[in-house]
Amino acid sequence: MRKILLFDTIIDGHHADYLSHLINYWLQHQPEGELIVVAQASFEPIFRQLQESAPIVTSVQYVPISQQEIETTHQGSVIGRSFREWNLLLDYCQRYQPTHALLMYFDIFQLGLWLGRKAPCAISGIYFRPDFHYPPSSGLKARLNVLRKRATLHGVLKQSTLKNLFCLDPSAVTLVREMNPRVNVIPLPDPVKSYVITSGEIEELRSALLIKPGRTVFLLFGHLDERKGIEPFLEALNQLDPAVQQKICFLLAGAIRPDYQAHIEQKISAVSPDVQIVSVFKEIKGRAIQVYFELADYALTLYQRHVGMASVLIRAAISGKPLLSSDYGYMGQLVKNEQLGAVTDSASPTTIRELLEQVMTEGISYSETNLRKLAEHNSDVSFARTILEQLNE
Repeated sequence: MRKILLFDTIIDGHHADYLSHLINYWLQHQPEGELIVVAQASFEPIFRQLQESAPIVTSVQYVPISQQEIETTHQGSVIGRSFREWNLLLDYCQRYQPTHALLMYFDIFQLGLWLGRKAPCAISGIYFRPDFHYPPSSGLKARLNVLRKRATLHGVLKQSTLKNLFCLDPSAVTLVREMNPRVNVIPLPDPVKSYVITSGEIEELRSALLIKPGRTVFLLFGHLDERKGIEPFLEALNQLDPAVQQKICFLLAGAIRPDYQAHIEQKISAVSPDVQIVSVFKEIKGRAIQVYFELADYALTLYQRHVGMASVLIRAAISGKPLLSSDYGYMGQLVKNEQLGAVTDSASPTTIRELLEQVMTEGISYSETNLRKLAEHNSDVSFARTILEQLNE
């Protein structure tokens, strides 16, 4: 009998969402076999909620990883952690005897899978950031890092137990397949659950945030850190003509580290008061996320040297909102080639300012049809089906 084990020691951000999509699909479609979910104990309330909202299904089991195991696994160096993660997975495989184990975060397991003990079952993984094919930053260290990543992946792909690699960056799929055609390398949709949002919900949020009438809202949503390009965007806002500044609302929404929040608040205080800046520094979940995108006029993905896809693109597509994106990597290529908005050098406040001036004076062209297609392709159902249909061994 098919017995699939989902394994993840991380539960924040996309990790809980990805697990939820797979569990929900299993509960709704009830395929043959058994699903064992091995994750942090803090995931249990989400698991119970999914169970309660679905028909009674006895083929899904939740197994909490103790906090002590999590702390022991996550401590120390990245190299050591890879082996600790792998060994912990093998312990659970010995205990529950799955026919197939899915590494929900393949990236961290690579050294353990390559050089550690052999798995007792078939292995597949979700590959988050295959960045070895991107142009490296200047310097010897960066080039050596790319060579190291390539060599590690070559070694991993030779392991006979590795069956499928689900790749969140489609631009890497062909290159990985060429490394070892035996492994089934599959482009994976970046899943987002969609909601139907009412005009009343949008206006309620607009009122709660005190957004001034007539302002064009630029939304930067997600986990707010140094990689999201907040500082160059703030500098670009400060370079704009006051008449343009008075038409803009910059909406920042998402969790943020306290030290970085203090830094960003200091940067915000230096921006002209003609620009309205609204900060919601907290984690926003579920249906509420989509209300923010419905409220916005443009979504920002001016990330710094971002690798792969970003769920913000999908959320913007669901709401039919154009993107202002970095021109770097797969994300920049997708926005440009599919006409999802406009791209620019996200490290340059000057080029960002020029793009903002264009948006506020002439507007930008984009394809509503392609936004809709992107949203449909990257549904939570498509994500789960793509994975579970392959885990048959």
